[in-house]
Amino acid sequence: MRLCKALRQNSARLSRFTTTIAPRSGRRHFADDRAAQHGNGQLTSDREDIFKIRPETKVVETVAGDLPLSPVMDPTYWEAVNRHQVPKAKPGKPLNSVERQLRANPFAKALGSKLRMCSLTRTRLPRALLQGFTLVAHPETGAPWFVPQSEMSDEDPADEETGAQDIAEAMGKLQQENAENAENEKNAESAPAAPQTPTSTTTVTSTNDDRSRGPSVYCLARRDLISAISTKGSGFDHAPKRFAGASQRYKSLTGKVVWRKDMDSCILDMMRQGIADDILYLSALCAENKRYYIVKCYGWDDVRYKYNGAILWFGEPEEDATSGRTRGEPGPFATFGVEKTDIQGTRYITSVAVHNMPMLLGSEQADRIRKEADTLNDGSIFMLAGRRTTDVQLKLWKLQCYLADYANV
Repeated sequence: MRLCKALRQNSARLSRFTTTIAPRSGRRHFADDRAAQHGNGQLTSDREDIFKIRPETKVVETVAGDLPLSPVMDPTYWEAVNRHQVPKAKPGKPLNSVERQLRANPFAKALGSKLRMCSLTRTRLPRALLQGFTLVAHPETGAPWFVPQSEMSDEDPADEETGAQDIAEAMGKLQQENAENAENEKNAESAPAAPQTPTSTTTVTSTNDDRSRGPSVYCLARRDLISAISTKGSGFDHAPKRFAGASQRYKSLTGKVVWRKDMDSCILDMMRQGIADDILYLSALCAENKRYYIVKCYGWDDVRYKYNGAILWFGEPEEDATSGRTRGEPGPFATFGVEKTDIQGTRYITSVAVHNMPMLLGSEQADRIRKEADTLNDGSIFMLAGRRTTDVQLKLWKLQCYLADYANV
């Protein structure tokens, strides 16, 4: 290594510097003497124990006396700052029977979700009972479209390819392109005519970042309310603008957002498709791995001997269909009372939700389940059992609330 010309080797002598520096070996004895003078035997080290932080009294104990505690050295300050930056731990196994019952109860899971406000009715409800929407950029035009976020899976590959575009960047490019086109048209008026060439459309590269989506807004999960948004003069036709103006970042898009006229039917099809796929998945687990997530019930009297879960009703039994006998089918929010006995021997009646599958899923999806599911091709009454079926039960209850006519309830 070459020496610096400004400081040669012969001139770099420690004797030239007259600053007195205490040797490392003598620092411990110096700290011990100062600690003995103050009568504190704990501060006897010049390294780890040279000072002690007392967050409860907001002081720092040193050999020179107590000093005020700086927020930079306060551990409680940094704990409060980093509290929300640490990812939440995954829920572990239930520790007792009460936790197991709560996790297997779809209604408790729905009520335990975060509270959100409906942007139209200003009603606060758990998020599981609301319909969420978000803005995404169209993959070809870049225009902001509202999509039902509650029915879209976060791990859906198709969603990453088509829906996860940056709204602000797309609209910025559109505005820039419009300005360039306007300037070109202005110059073209004064210039001689030239052969027209097709203009290139604005393309936005897709990203997998959650920040590329627009704001999340919520409204009541009711088909009549969502269909009223597409109806002029209903009083809710201004909802897309209100949804877009919920965030200051996307407030400039209030006049450019696109709302599908068949949004209520689109949401209904997505909800039915998701429920049918979940039931087919559970049926495959029962057939291949010998699980008991879907249990067949031999009549309504047999329901009391099964686990407490939602009942799936697929129409009249075969003997009734052949004989021409008709029975009353379950209506919206139908329940079935089951008598149970607790550990102490006391009898009580619990209500089990009954879902009319042809009415909820439609004839097409109901027939698809009966044909493709091995555990559902024989029988008309089935019960969902086990904690793994909680999500499906919650989706069925939400679909029933989405289709119900509350005027006659």
